[in-house]
Amino acid sequence: MSKKPPRDPLPKEKPAANTPPAGRRGHWLRWVPAALISLVLSATIVGGAIAFYFPWQAAIGPAQPIAFSHRVHVDTKKISCIFCHPGVTYGARATIPSVAKCMLCHQKIITTHPEIIKVRRAFETNEPIEWVRINDVPPFVFFTHERHILSGVDCGRCHGDVTHMDRVALVSDLHMGFCIQCHRDNNASTDCWACHR
Repeated sequence: MSKKPPRDPLPKEKPAANTPPAGRRGHWLRWVPAALISLVLSATIVGGAIAFYFPWQAAIGPAQPIAFSHRVHVDTKKISCIFCHPGVTYGARATIPSVAKCMLCHQKIITTHPEIIKVRRAFETNEPIEWVRINDVPPFVFFTHERHILSGVDCGRCHGDVTHMDRVALVSDLHMGFCIQCHRDNNASTDCWACHR
């Protein structure tokens, strides 16, 4: 005669009706890392697009009559500073590019952008664009860009990192102490007659 198996002293609990089987519990946790990665990538892409198209930078200079971005032209499009400011190679002033120079490119490129339409209107009516001056030295200071460029002084030394500025901001007031310290650092003349004639 066979023996009956002993009865469990405690009855087993039946799983609740809505409880998934043990192997499937927490299966949704597999998707959390993928969802977080997607969220971070989306935020990065949207943030990058906003930073690219809107001038939200830490140092924003005054508004100009045309919303010209040095960052787009110099950093993104790789246009040389000297192309637009040739005066740095032969004179005291950097020179502001003429509207005709802007139209060399913008007769064909991005012609319907509202800011380019302003440039075209100025070109067609022969009206100058009244840019707001950012950097300047007093009239009693003798300064020439040519000498500094030929000596290898980087534009950013005085003007800051214009390459990454949408609106150019003043980063140094170009006071006498700033210039003298730069001359000392580069073994240049600190004689009064070098800058005051």
